[in-house]
Amino acid sequence: MSETQTIESPPIKPVRRSPLSAALLVALVALGVSGWQYYDTRRELADVKLALAQKLAESGGTAKELRGLTEQALATSRATDGKLAVVEARVNESAGQYATLNNMYQELTKNRSDWLLSEVEHTLAVASQQLQLAGNVPAAITALEGVDARLAKFDRPQLISVKRAVAKDLETLKALPYLDTVGLTVKIDRLQLGVDSLPLTVDQHRLAPKQSVLPAPVAASEPMWERLIADVSRSLGELVHIRRMDKPEALLLSPEQAFFLRENLKLRLLDARLALIQRDGNTYNTDIAGAQSYVQRYYDRDAPATQKWLATLAELKGAPLNVALPDLTASLKAVRDAQGTGDQP
Repeated sequence: MSETQTIESPPIKPVRRSPLSAALLVALVALGVSGWQYYDTRRELADVKLALAQKLAESGGTAKELRGLTEQALATSRATDGKLAVVEARVNESAGQYATLNNMYQELTKNRSDWLLSEVEHTLAVASQQLQLAGNVPAAITALEGVDARLAKFDRPQLISVKRAVAKDLETLKALPYLDTVGLTVKIDRLQLGVDSLPLTVDQHRLAPKQSVLPAPVAASEPMWERLIADVSRSLGELVHIRRMDKPEALLLSPEQAFFLRENLKLRLLDARLALIQRDGNTYNTDIAGAQSYVQRYYDRDAPATQKWLATLAELKGAPLNVALPDLTASLKAVRDAQGTGDQP
């Protein structure tokens, strides 16, 4: 509201007027003031209305901009929802594929474990047979070392007991005294093949050059009876040979007996080989001693072939055959137990 303006009138001379004129004058003044106030109020209302219209216009533009942004946000949200739906579908599909691959991997791993256990069982069974039948400790150690290396590549709970059993049996086998069964068998075979080439004592005496001490020839100037005695002595010297013999029974062998002697010597060596395979130390040592006795009694011990043969035979003595060999029952039992629980997760 504007302030009320006071209108100053020029000084007038005091005129005496009537009360009606004074009231009319006051009314006119009041009407003028009211008119001015009404004008001022209308002007202010117009200014407020104009400002309000401007504010409304600005608000409308902002509202349109906000509406556009809102619609754009809604469109983006709908596009994001569509993408999220696609991603969720792909995630669900990937989850299904992962579950399928996981099942396939578990099945493959289970099959690999089954194959591994079957292979380990077969290897242990063969090693156990070789150990019990042939006493081949190095071969059994090699087989268990291969099994231990194969098991080390798999980290599965059901293989722990198998690994422990195999490691324990392997440690027990390595603690045994070393016995080269294969080397001893090769030496026995070599001795058997060399029996036929050993010279007998009777053969040496039969093939030895004849040496006789003949009397000196008698001169022709000697008497007849001396020459006759010398001729008779020479003839007797060619017929009778005197030799020293420490083993007279070796000279009494006939060719047939010599054949059976060689065959008996081969049988002794064959029995020693079987005792070696069976780890029968008493029989083995008895057969080796018997073969040595045969050679020393009936064969020419001075011959190089006989000395070499006896040296090889001496290498066969003292083999540790009386050591009790362990079996692989614990490892086989652990493998079979693992096969029984192999289907469990």
